[in-house]
Amino acid sequence: MFIEEASKLYGNALMTDKADITNLVDLYAMVSRMRILSTTPVVQAADEVVRLVIETYFEPNKTLRELREILRSGHIDPIREFSEACRIDLHQHRSI
Repeated sequence: MFIEEASKLYGNALMTDKADITNLVDLYAMVSRMRILSTTPVVQAADEVVRLVIETYFEPNKTLRELREILRSGHIDPIREFSEACRIDLHQHRSI
């Protein structure tokens, strides 16, 4: 759920400076729930994603052409570190 919501908000932030506060609050709530069950690296990575989403709203909007160039360059994967932290966490719990 966090991955989908964060991805949607990041995509929205690239295109507009009008944040949907309700969705941002929902994202913060997801991170707070993670604090209960997840490891510190997972929570830290989630916090970084939220910061990135919010900071992106303050950057200039991207055109479709600019987005295509960002995609081609491989620099548009805001969830990667979070996903990797989750995978490591899952792997460690399977090993127990």
